[in-house]
Amino acid sequence: MPQREVTTHKQDLAKVDTLLLNHSKKLKELDKLRQQKQDENEISDTASYKIQKFIGMTNEEIDKIVGQNEILIGDVSVNKSDWLRLQKALTFSSKTEKLISDKVSLITELINRNTVVRLEQDVIFGPGQYNLSPAVAYTIGKMFEPVTKEIDYFINKYPDFPLSLVITAKGYADATTIGEGSHLYKKIAERMKLSGKKPLTNEDLNNELSTARAESVIKLLQTFTVGKSADGKTIKNILYLFEGKGEKFPDPKVKDYNVNDPRRRLVLLFWSIFPD
Repeated sequence: MPQREVTTHKQDLAKVDTLLLNHSKKLKELDKLRQQKQDENEISDTASYKIQKFIGMTNEEIDKIVGQNEILIGDVSVNKSDWLRLQKALTFSSKTEKLISDKVSLITELINRNTVVRLEQDVIFGPGQYNLSPAVAYTIGKMFEPVTKEIDYFINKYPDFPLSLVITAKGYADATTIGEGSHLYKKIAERMKLSGKKPLTNEDLNNELSTARAESVIKLLQTFTVGKSADGKTIKNILYLFEGKGEKFPDPKVKDYNVNDPRRRLVLLFWSIFPD
């Protein structure tokens, strides 16, 4: 085999490795941003974990390819078998680099977009209620419309990836006392029977109230959110999650919450889409 072609292939392979290492550096920067958004409650814990796992697996893939290529590039003498390996490595690495580039682009866009919808509980729930009325369903549906368009955008831009969607509702409550004789107290205590916990503290009650409200929102979304975009393209998996955060503060950046603060009475609706 001509030495000139061998040299050219090695140079081309080294260029691909450089691109792969740049992707690895970018992924590490994205992982820091992911952690920051999680700390600031701007991305759900589940989505953050899945993105973190995806970033880690992609970086492992890059390290393996670059390590194998470095051996080929460093070989002084190249026989026929080595030449074939060099050709295959260049073809495989080039294709993989393109795929990883698209993945980095996808994760970059996702992390940099606003993936949270704030639902004020005073608007969507009546006083002392955690079930949604049919009239409110339309309002929430309208609020979720921009998210549907965002999902369509990702599906159309990244058609080569099987995508999964996670929708998470986090409920929050203020620290107002729920009177033991009240109708709300009785309803929440009934929900908590299976827990077997007694006596119930006000913190327990508000935690269950926030859970119930988050659950109501998710159940509503499940009635009109399906695994298809507007043009009929499919999402492989949709995972619906809800959790109650009780009296915890919804926004770590806010330092002046008070006991009966309406800013604490929220359901935060997170969405995240990523490749399987």
